[in-house]
Amino acid sequence: MPEVRETKAVYRRIAWLLLVVNLAVPAFVLLQRNGDHLTDAANIWVGWICATILTVTLVIGTYLRLPVDRRHLPTSMVLASLALVVLSGLITTVSIESSPNDNYLAVALSDIPLNKIEPDRKRLIVELIRQNKAASDENSRIAKTMKPISPALYSVDSFANKTAMESTSSQLKQAYDVDKAYGEAKDQARQAFHDQMQKIDPDYLRGFDSRMQEDDSLEALIEAEESKWVASALSLYDYAAAHASDISLNKEGHLAIGSEELKQNLLQQINASTALKQTMMNDRAKAVQRQHSLQDAIGMKHSD
Repeated sequence: MPEVRETKAVYRRIAWLLLVVNLAVPAFVLLQRNGDHLTDAANIWVGWICATILTVTLVIGTYLRLPVDRRHLPTSMVLASLALVVLSGLITTVSIESSPNDNYLAVALSDIPLNKIEPDRKRLIVELIRQNKAASDENSRIAKTMKPISPALYSVDSFANKTAMESTSSQLKQAYDVDKAYGEAKDQARQAFHDQMQKIDPDYLRGFDSRMQEDDSLEALIEAEESKWVASALSLYDYAAAHASDISLNKEGHLAIGSEELKQNLLQQINASTALKQTMMNDRAKAVQRQHSLQDAIGMKHSD
């Protein structure tokens, strides 16, 4: 009968479509595996879930498209659909577990112990990522506990008296010490990585250092600019504190400075220091924007 032949043709088409879809799922998971930041276990679950959802959708869709009087799914098709889902999931699982994951970020964000990560090159890269993240998290934690410098740097109130000058200077130094500690933690992690990778894979290390050269140069420049700026600001407040007896606030809330020479020296130092700060902030903004671009590229949440 024509209706029977048509129904069988539909079953054959859906069978081929199910085969193609279920074999395509493992390929898709493997292709996107290194482009996201999912763990291998999560990618395996993605493969199984996608295969299941697509298969169920196709089977139900086929069933609903048949005329009401011929809506029937052969047991063989149901069993074949289940077999294809299992086959697809097994292919995904075996493929992922038998091939190394080059997505170092995904491995670093997982809870896999370092001694379980192979080869050694991969373990060292993951360790470096984890150490940098730990240093960043600790720096953020400390920064959240610190209050903004008060009186504000370069403000009139920060020069109101010797106590205010010394307090402003002390708070700036404390904030800078936190930044230095963060930088030192990253430098130590990078040096340990360098020393160990030099023994394991010097060729990879040369390529790694070459790729990081631009970032390293920018970071070194910012550190040097910050050091120069902080030194200028501390020198400014030391100079002001040494002449505190000649500096005061008048009734209008303006600074009253004992001599024109002292006034010009203070203004000169303030202008020089604020210029250094602005230069440092501009370069730091470039570095943050570059970091955000890289994080966007891998779908990672921004961490300033």
